[in-house]
Amino acid sequence: MLSAVTRTCVIYLIAIAALRLMGKRQLAELQPSELVTTFLISNVASICIEEPELPLLSSLIPILLLCSLEILNSTLAWYFPPYARLLFGKPITVIRNGEIDETALSHLRITPNDLAESLRGVEIFSPEEVLWGVVESNGSLSVAKKPQENQPEPLLPILIDRHLYGDNLRALHHDEAWLTRLLSQSGLQKNEVLALLASNTQTLLIPKKTAQKGGPN
Repeated sequence: MLSAVTRTCVIYLIAIAALRLMGKRQLAELQPSELVTTFLISNVASICIEEPELPLLSSLIPILLLCSLEILNSTLAWYFPPYARLLFGKPITVIRNGEIDETALSHLRITPNDLAESLRGVEIFSPEEVLWGVVESNGSLSVAKKPQENQPEPLLPILIDRHLYGDNLRALHHDEAWLTRLLSQSGLQKNEVLALLASNTQTLLIPKKTAQKGGPN
């Protein structure tokens, strides 16, 4: 009995430590690979507890291996954006200027009812209230509301850590030539930009700390 209690406590502490090592996103909205890793760790931990004849070390190794693989995966995604997009997918615009993109919904296999439910979850009851709505790579819905009278337009992402939001660029009546000129004026390359956001009246350029200093325009 004492052995079972000890094994349970050890596995419990190791599982918590593994999830903490993988980062806070494990405790919020999970990407597919993170969800799989979390499930596998829970399954391995349950086997370790239910099979007392298994050596404790042989039970802990799979948990630590899964944790290491997830850390390696997230590190590769950080340094190689194309790999991140392959692994996690990319955000997809589903609402633009109050109009629902039915093709995008079909691609995502999201019904209009699912979309309406997600909008109600952020206290929006009509797509006409939405300037830009996007389904993130983790499946959550993010929205920018249309500005009220005398309010500034919300800034939309154009370039986030080398990921280009081409549909936002076109919606603001710009093209990649405009983007190239803007970055050239700031002395920056795409891989030196942490975030570039814009509206019809304002542009905000945030360079990475390792790049040349840029700033708002």
